[in-house]
Amino acid sequence: MLPKSSDVVVIGGGNAALCAALAAAENGVSVLVLERAPEAESGGNSRFTAGAFRCVYDGVDDLKVLMPDLTEDEIRNTDFGTYTEAQFFDDMGRVTEYRTDPELCEVLVTRSKSTMQWMRGKGIRFAPIYGRQAFKIDGKFKFWGGLTVESWGGGPGLVDGLTAAARKNGVTVAYEARALSLIADDDGIKGLRVRHKGKTVDVAARCVVLAA
Repeated sequence: MLPKSSDVVVIGGGNAALCAALAAAENGVSVLVLERAPEAESGGNSRFTAGAFRCVYDGVDDLKVLMPDLTEDEIRNTDFGTYTEAQFFDDMGRVTEYRTDPELCEVLVTRSKSTMQWMRGKGIRFAPIYGRQAFKIDGKFKFWGGLTVESWGGGPGLVDGLTAAARKNGVTVAYEARALSLIADDDGIKGLRVRHKGKTVDVAARCVVLAA
């Protein structure tokens, strides 16, 4: 059964949605996540992305905060280099043909490291992306394309880790729950209509986050 009301309702069950739910839960409010898929197929695009993350880092010390499991052998045999804000901005411009929204791009780049540290604090594990983004030069692994880090277990591992973190922090996750429409009046959004396991119900909400 869905709750009749929740302070915050998040539509979607992928990386963005579950991170939004975790951030809302930090403020002591009730949070409901609506995932259209069944649990075994949850996560949307995040399940299929392989879990690669792009973030700013100034060297291996920054990466050790994200990946405390890094061994001395891995550090000795890998040239992690750096990935600066300037490089990230350049890559965003290049891959979007300079159509990226300037303000959103600045948030993405300048908060990338702190956001991933926050995710790590929620229990999400990261690892070097050796399998797809590294090659050896003069006996040391080097990464290419600005990608150095992936979530443990790829996309499915990311979804499972975030779901576990959400539940641990009191977030309710509903599966086979499709958001049909927003409920609004002259004062704004008041909730939404949901199709949940064959039944249509209304859920009142103080805030609705669209992350599908």
